[in-house]
Amino acid sequence: MNVLRIALKEMKIVREVRMLVFMLATPVLLILILGTALSSAFNGSTAIGDIRVLYHDSGTEPALTEQWQAFTQEAQRSSGMLFEQAKEGMNGQQEVRNNRYTGYVEIDGNGINYEGNSRNSIENGIVQGMLSAFTDQYRLSAAAAKIDPEYESKPFIAEDGGRRGYVLEASIQGARQPGSLDYFSIAVTTMIILYSALTAGGLIDSERKRNTAQRLLASPVTKAEIFAGKILGTLAINAVFVIIVVLISKYMFNAYWGENPIMVFLVLFTEILFALSLGLGISYVLKGNAAGAVIMVIIQLAAFFGGGYTPVASTTGFMREAATYSPLHWSNEALLQLIYSSNGSAAMQAMMLNVGFSVLLLAIAMISMRRREGL
Repeated sequence: MNVLRIALKEMKIVREVRMLVFMLATPVLLILILGTALSSAFNGSTAIGDIRVLYHDSGTEPALTEQWQAFTQEAQRSSGMLFEQAKEGMNGQQEVRNNRYTGYVEIDGNGINYEGNSRNSIENGIVQGMLSAFTDQYRLSAAAAKIDPEYESKPFIAEDGGRRGYVLEASIQGARQPGSLDYFSIAVTTMIILYSALTAGGLIDSERKRNTAQRLLASPVTKAEIFAGKILGTLAINAVFVIIVVLISKYMFNAYWGENPIMVFLVLFTEILFALSLGLGISYVLKGNAAGAVIMVIIQLAAFFGGGYTPVASTTGFMREAATYSPLHWSNEALLQLIYSSNGSAAMQAMMLNVGFSVLLLAIAMISMRRREGL
């Protein structure tokens, strides 16, 4: 009962409107600012110019000519590429050098020869990829016709009219990737949670500064009850704030938090426990302002290396290696794996790390408390 009374006392911070607004407005504004300012890191795009391909068909291979015509018509219809047949007396290579065309295709008895414009590397790469796919298809159709001549009259791929082809095309839907607001909704939430270590570091120290520590010890309350009550109350109020921040980011910014909210919140709650334990543990090892300074340094380093300000996936070398030791990285990586890959093992690993370090840090704080005469 005493534990609950102390916990409720710690939760009365909700009556301070200014503090409430600050704790909610800070993460929401950070998500909006970082998600907007760094959107190019997630949604980068490259402008592609018009793709015009000049070709000359000698007509020596009727089967190749037939499939080439079908290929160019489909390419023009689906991708907007323009294939133009070279006119009499036109020098295809010279036209490409003069930058009038992306590339030049020569079709004769020896097959297909392509010369691309090196000044348009992206467009040239697209054409090369499509021509490579076409030639592979033609080789397959030629090999199939040798096995059974019936394949010569069949389309390579099934047509809309219902004729069945002898090749079945299938596409695989790529996994969903986080956008800037999606990523920073996760990163800012976990970073703000880590800042609660500063509040936890002052839980006991505030009682000493207000000269209420002796009054607490004189009351019929044990040190363990005081310790447990303060942790429980702070844990509860931080959990409420985290839930609100997640809901705001989800419904205001359309951030994607996945289809398993229970596991998501479990990861976040274990991080809250870790942050509180970190603050309490350091506050008992160090005293006064030194504890707050050390906690702030740890938070800033964890945020910098753990992906609080920029995605860890875009870093290399020392930065990438240092990220593995950041407690913020554990939670961020676990949430990204859980939300976008349905990888529950990463979430379990992060929760075990958070709880394991929490037990260790709380044990240090409790041992230090017992050795002291006061709180």
